[in-house]
Amino acid sequence: MLALAGGVGLHRLSSISTDIRAPLLYAFGLYEFSRRIQVLSGQISGSSLIDAESVKEQYPDWNGEPLINREVHVRELSDPSSRTVTTPNNDTLYTSAVLDLTVGPVEVVAPESQARYVSIAFMNPFNDQVAFIGTRATDGRGGRFWVLGPGHSSDVPENVTPIRVESNDLWMLGRVFVAGERDLVGARMVQSQISVRPVNPANSAKHFVTKAPERASAKIFLALTNEILARNPAATHSARASKFEAFGILPGELDAFEGLSPTKKFAWSRAVDQVEDRIMAQIAADAENAIGWTIPPGILGNYGTNDAVRAGTAMVGFGALTVDEAVYYSGSTDVVGTPLNGDQPYRMVLPAEGVPTDAFWSLSMYAISPDQRLFFYENELSRFAINSHSDGLIFQPDGSITLAFQRERPSDPSLVWMPTPVGAFKCVFRTYLPDRAIREGRWTPPPILPNG
Repeated sequence: MLALAGGVGLHRLSSISTDIRAPLLYAFGLYEFSRRIQVLSGQISGSSLIDAESVKEQYPDWNGEPLINREVHVRELSDPSSRTVTTPNNDTLYTSAVLDLTVGPVEVVAPESQARYVSIAFMNPFNDQVAFIGTRATDGRGGRFWVLGPGHSSDVPENVTPIRVESNDLWMLGRVFVAGERDLVGARMVQSQISVRPVNPANSAKHFVTKAPERASAKIFLALTNEILARNPAATHSARASKFEAFGILPGELDAFEGLSPTKKFAWSRAVDQVEDRIMAQIAADAENAIGWTIPPGILGNYGTNDAVRAGTAMVGFGALTVDEAVYYSGSTDVVGTPLNGDQPYRMVLPAEGVPTDAFWSLSMYAISPDQRLFFYENELSRFAINSHSDGLIFQPDGSITLAFQRERPSDPSLVWMPTPVGAFKCVFRTYLPDRAIREGRWTPPPILPNG
């Protein structure tokens, strides 16, 4: 998932009416969650972590019906052909599941995860990470877990751990660490132990009435926002919808747009039409103004009432973990603020004492597309990332590691070569289970230094 600049959000929507800004920010994360889980479950088509071919391999009898309350494993590592999500991760295998708890609980089976990093996160419609299973959250203990929505106080067997949440709709995303190609078999064996099933097989999931289009109109935007609110009346922030009733945010009212005044209809239409472009413009502007490494806001994955950061992250960092699980640093410039470019060689020295994490670190490099999205690129080594357990790490006599970011293979064999693309590029340094020094901002990655 995307590493975000420190101020990501929609604070500077200068071309959007002040009156419509607060309801837009409140609704945007809800709309994006609804749209994404429709894609991820197959209720609509669109770019996703999964594709029909991989689903068919896992479920041979699958005939195209939506997959809800079922796991879908992504079995391959990302490469330059991976274009479904921006800033792909090359260090974890993903397992995705869209959960509907309306009728009853869902059982999640998780592997033991003391020896290999595993995180299974649950995200609610407000994009908050509300529960975790895995190396940190359950001390690596796996087993059976029942996820219970509001109003379901089912008796839980003694060998089952309950996870109680306030919403009926959830997205589950599992991550399993993989050191590289040589480690894929072992990682897949762990990943295969993750499963999702309704406790009562007769439970049927509740599909959305409002289907999200590729680009929303104001009418559909409001309809889907109101539908997801009605599906999740007990969610922590659902009650705040009452502040925006005058703007048509009315849980369950799918035709609310039609009842608005012409002025408010115009305001919504203009705002919804511009919001995605404004988010990307904000990110580009933040990148231009940054020097060295930037860090996302500390509230990622737990936004409270900060709807600006919630909205920005919903679009470009959907599924972002809380800082207890991971902290991502983003680098668009060298140490003096010059934008990174493949025509310039750079050096980065990882200190002998290492990176203060309890799991692993990784460094990924991306070419920047014209619309500011980030993807891997072809290179001589087919090296798209490197991590603390990678093959090919070379330690200097003092225990440090010197990374060489440059187009051509370095002549010095003691350098770890990270081939760069033509033109502008960006780095993302990920830390999983970061120590307190990282979480408190007392540690940042070493600077990227121009070499020559």
